[in-house]
Amino acid sequence: MAGTLAPPRGKGISAPVVRTLAPEDVDALRLPGTVGAQSARRLLERNPGRSVWVPETLEYALIGSWRNRPEIASVEDLVAVRHLEPLLHAAVERCADQSNALLLAIELDSPRSPSRFERAGLEMLEEVITYEADIGGDPWSASSRLRPVPVNADDARQVDLVTEMDQAAFPWLWRNSREEFEVYLRTPGVDVSLIEADGEPVAYFGVTLFSGWGHLDRIAVIPDQQGRGYGLEALGLAVEAIRQRGACRVGLSTQRTNFRSQRLYERFGFHRTSEHDYRLFGAWCQPERRSPD
Repeated sequence: MAGTLAPPRGKGISAPVVRTLAPEDVDALRLPGTVGAQSARRLLERNPGRSVWVPETLEYALIGSWRNRPEIASVEDLVAVRHLEPLLHAAVERCADQSNALLLAIELDSPRSPSRFERAGLEMLEEVITYEADIGGDPWSASSRLRPVPVNADDARQVDLVTEMDQAAFPWLWRNSREEFEVYLRTPGVDVSLIEADGEPVAYFGVTLFSGWGHLDRIAVIPDQQGRGYGLEALGLAVEAIRQRGACRVGLSTQRTNFRSQRLYERFGFHRTSEHDYRLFGAWCQPERRSPD
């Protein structure tokens, strides 16, 4: 069960020495993972005391922050052939010392069951499923009541409003912090817009444009405005924003348990792309703080 990781298994096998990974240790590592030495040092400097390694085998787990949220840690890079359980167990302990509530790990190889993270004692928290649609047809005809308003990264009032809407609409794990929005809004290719109905904000969307295609990153309707068709309208406006930038297809993701969003996307014409699905595993560092929702 997440948050109650048992000690590493294996009778008669001596436990490895797992140490806290510091920036000065990076040169000793072989870094075949997803980050280079300079990026690893920056991560360790921003998130001290949470990453771990086994000096004897040079296995390691680099731990950062999930969505720029200091209460949630995430495995950013992991090389563990022999000592996955001891590494993750040590990482959870150090995250608890840093007052993190949760340590997350993403498993992209979803068809594998059980996952290596499950075998190491983590719990599957979410299965994320993906969709795609061709958008080369007719443009979206939005209601005359609705108006998209671009969000300016330098407008603190707009950023605060989008953050409040996001945190009201999404469950605890998926909420974006204000710091995340500040980074996101300054990312090349990103377009975030508030949706106003009769002059009042009711929803927002965030998309990222790539060469020839776009990704719907976020879409949310204020909870007390849901059930009025604003979700479909916001989705249409988001797709139209992507189309107007020259994209011919769009992708997105949602949780497998979020049937409401799935019905919305399928109604709009999105189809499943299961080859891009992934799973999210976690260990609660402090079980008494387990899932604020």
